[in-house]
Parts: sequence; C-alpha cells; structure tokens
Amino acid sequence: MRQTFSRSAGILMSVLLTTALASAPVTATALRVTPQIRAKQAEAVAASTRLQSLNDDLEMKREDLLAVTDQLEQTRIQIASTEETLVATQLRLDASEDLLSQRAEAIYRSGPVGIADVLLGTRDFQDFLSRVDALDRISASDADLVIRIRSQRDEVTRVQVALENREGEQVALRTDATAKQAVVEAAVRQQSSYVASLNSQVKTLMKQEAAREAAAAAALARSARRTAGASSRSTDLGSLGEPHPEVVQIASHYLGVPYVWGGSSPSGFDCSGLAQYCYAKAGISIPRTSREQFRIGHYIPPGRTDLLGAGDLVFFGYGADASRIHHVGIYAGNGTFIEAPYTGEVVRYARLSSRGDYVGAVRP
Repeated sequence: MRQTFSRSAGILMSVLLTTALASAPVTATALRVTPQIRAKQAEAVAASTRLQSLNDDLEMKREDLLAVTDQLEQTRIQIASTEETLVATQLRLDASEDLLSQRAEAIYRSGPVGIADVLLGTRDFQDFLSRVDALDRISASDADLVIRIRSQRDEVTRVQVALENREGEQVALRTDATAKQAVVEAAVRQQSSYVASLNSQVKTLMKQEAAREAAAAAALARSARRTAGASSRSTDLGSLGEPHPEVVQIASHYLGVPYVWGGSSPSGFDCSGLAQYCYAKAGISIPRTSREQFRIGHYIPPGRTDLLGAGDLVFFGYGADASRIHHVGIYAGNGTFIEAPYTGEVVRYARLSSRGDYVGAVRP
C-alpha cells in the first residue's frame, strides 16, 4: 500500500549512486564530483525522504478511514436493528391510543357511572361490594393505560434522538477522515512532482557508468554487512507452530492483480485485503486491517528473520514504529514477500532488505 514507492525508491537509488561516486577515488576516468552535484544529491535525498514520509502518512490516513468506515457499517447495522424496535414500539403506541380512544368514546356515549347506578339493581350487600370493586378496577386500568402510553411515547422519543446522534457522529468521523486523507494525497502529488524534477536533474548531472557500478558495489557491501549482522542463534521452532506455506502458493495466483484501496477480491487488492483473502482460501480467518492482523498469532521480532517461515505475515510501521502499522505482506521465503503495494501497481514480490520500516512478523 505504499503509493509512488517505486518512483521515490528510484530517486533514492539515483541519489545513492551519486553519493557513491562522490566517495570514490577520483581517477582519470572518474567523473569529477562538483559542488553542484553534491548540493543536488543532498536536495534529492531530503526530498525523497520527505516523499517516503508522506506516503507512509497517507497509508496511515487510509488505515484510519478504513477503520472508521468499518465502524460506520457496524453502527448502521445496529441502527437498522434499533429501527425495527422503533417500529414495534410505534405499533404498540398506536394500539394503546386506539384502546384509550375506544374507552373514552364508550364513556362519552353511556355517560359517567355514579354510585346511584351501582345501587340500582343490586340484589344484596355483597353484590353492591362486587360492583364497587369492579368500578375501581376499571378506573385503575384506565390510569395504567395512560401511564403506559406516556412511557411508550418517551421511549419512542429517546430512540429517535439516539439514532440521530449516533448517525451524525459516525458521518462526521468519516468526513473528517476523508478530508485528512485528501490533504495528504495532495501533498504526495506535489512532492512526487518535485522529487521527479530533482531526479531528472541528478540524472543529467551523472554522466559516468562507473558511478552506477560503484553504487552497485556499495549496495552489495551493505547487504553483506546486514547479512553478517543477522541473528544466528538456534531457536525451538515448535514454540511458533507450523507456518502456512500454502498461503504463499495461493497468493502467487494473484500476482499481477491491480492494487485497489479497500479491495479484498481478485478484481483488486490492498495489502491487508490480499492477506485476509489468501488466508481465508487456506481456511484460516484473520482480521481485515493490517493493524488488527498485527495483533494476532505468534509475534516474531524484526531481528529474528531466521525464524520466518513461508506464509508468515510481515509488517511495516510508520517511522519503523510497531505501534503505527501501515503495511503488511506475505513472506515467501529467501527474504522475499508478496505484497499489494500502492495505487498504480499490482500484486508483486518484494524484498525485506529493500525496506527500512520492517517491525516484525506474526504467524497466525
């Protein structure tokens, strides 16, 4: 889910090439590194770093919007259920009002019942007491009916207010998240143009093939140092449980599928959508977002890449901070993983060593 990552990575490689050239011994065939080249290198590095930061921030905003959208969907499900309760309450209210209206109409037609009406026609004193008790019960029933109607009306009002408040809050949250994402997207577009311009200038200044060869050698040396520094301690793999290599095989079928933000089907995937879909095809249920996926399974620290198994989920955090997850891939072995990277790209292989924000893995 790293939008414009390839472009910014290409610019960063160009900067690294020129940096390597600057540090190489100057020979008769080497390009002389002028102050202009050095200044442009520094400018390009700063611009590329800023673009990478903006892309990571954009992924964070997209994760925020995805989370808010999911919460809104859940709230609307609850609202639908509450509306059913509201309809049922209204039906009870209508029925109670009809009954009260019928009772009032009957009293109006027959007139009030007085004590003289009770005395007339009584057979004995016990019959008189029974009639008085019946009148009391009718009066109490009318009073209870009025109380129930008022209570139901209050309940209807409370439900209506709760529905309006809840939906309004959710819509406001989603609008805010959408606006924040739009701001960062605009910044990414502007910075991308700036970085592309710098990249073009750096390439124009770099005239010698020797510079690219020196940079490649430097990159190999850095890779060798990272490999040498990796942990070599033996660990009981049984504590992790078995990996899920079948997930890698499933994911490989979707190489080339376009990235679609929020996508979770073969018509288009985002990073967490691809992970969830492939694990589901393997019969394993995992959460939807990369942040939630990071919290499940058995955690493998970033320094223990020797423990990684095919199918493990590898995670990346904004600023290499594990509390700010923004991207996930499916480890495929040999330092590679399958990812749905960002808009304009497709599901592809990538290398862990190409990233500086890896924060560890989990085995579901």
